[in-house]
Amino acid sequence: MTGLFGGTFDPFHQAHRVLAREALRQLGLEELIVMPVGRPPPKERRTNFASYRYEMAWLGVEGLAGVFVSDDEIREAGIDYTYHTVLRLKKKYGIKELLLLSGSDVLMSIDSWHRPADLLKEVSLAVAIRGRDDRLRVEKRAEAGGLRYGTRVRLFDMPAMDLSASMIRDLTLSGGDIGGLCPPGVVDFIRRYRPYDWGEAFECLSDADWQDLLDLEETAWPFLSRERRLHSVSVAQYAARLAALNGENCKLAASAGLLHDLAKELDGPRLEELALRYVQLFHQDLPLEYLRGDLAHGPASAVMAAELLGTQDTSLAQAIAWHSTARPGMTVLGEILFLADKIAYDRNFGQLEEIRSLAEGGDLATAMKRCLEEVFEALDREGKKPCSLSIEAYKKYMNSGQMPAGRLD
Repeated sequence: MTGLFGGTFDPFHQAHRVLAREALRQLGLEELIVMPVGRPPPKERRTNFASYRYEMAWLGVEGLAGVFVSDDEIREAGIDYTYHTVLRLKKKYGIKELLLLSGSDVLMSIDSWHRPADLLKEVSLAVAIRGRDDRLRVEKRAEAGGLRYGTRVRLFDMPAMDLSASMIRDLTLSGGDIGGLCPPGVVDFIRRYRPYDWGEAFECLSDADWQDLLDLEETAWPFLSRERRLHSVSVAQYAARLAALNGENCKLAASAGLLHDLAKELDGPRLEELALRYVQLFHQDLPLEYLRGDLAHGPASAVMAAELLGTQDTSLAQAIAWHSTARPGMTVLGEILFLADKIAYDRNFGQLEEIRSLAEGGDLATAMKRCLEEVFEALDREGKKPCSLSIEAYKKYMNSGQMPAGRLD
């Protein structure tokens, strides 16, 4: 028998893990599918990027045999309803018997589900009785719900846990300690990636903007690996924050972050083909080094972004094209994306906090100069030289044609 445990998992916490563990132990499940929702039905709060929630779910179930995390709902466009998810899973995996897991509170809201009668013809329901629940009351509701919808409602036990995702988000934002409230891997992830630290950008983005960004992340999902998605949402989050602090368009900056590495994992010929199309689409010549090899992923990603969005926004395209190396005459959006790509919360290097402080304080020019210096030093350690446009950009930020001795020769 296969179990299905869905939720926003924003974040995945210890109560989620305990429910999954007890369901496996008490219900005799052969496997359990944990399903982070892609685009939930409208709620009172904003749901975070799917890449963050998907990763936290994987970290949260680490070590639980027979459990895997599915991105099925994330890959499916539009609002996610359990009924449609169940039909897809049963068809895709040939599942004969599917058990839908939930807390006991769900028994109060079955009638408000999307197509509850049809859903409960496809699945059986397994309800967790928490330690503080009135067991007799839950049993009566389970029996009544089962009779009303002609389905079987199974019950299993789990300890009482005074814990919620909103509590953890609030603690995180207030600087509180979340140790022990989430599985260790999730705690480490939140401390590193800071998925709830949007700063001023949270207020700059409307609810419609937020939803558009979630939709854009779903659109980009198939083109990126798990690791690349995490980097992209981290860049999007930090770019939006820098945009808010510097009076730029937060939604455009976040969009650039989500799309800046679309072509990063393409093979050489396809990458070069798209880079050449950048010249044709945006009428901007590229140095030869940008038409082949890794540097081609910037212009190539700009072309893919234009195709996905159905628009040739020059400011967005140029920011994406030069995000890896910088170039002279960059727009503020271009500087923001370049910096976010290097100093977003997923990054970790020696001078990072200094550069973040400069960028967040509004001194983008000095932040660019210091960031380019760090890039040059990193390349030097690898025995590589910076590209010509990076050198020209650095000269601009130095306000001088003189280069630091021995740095870029």
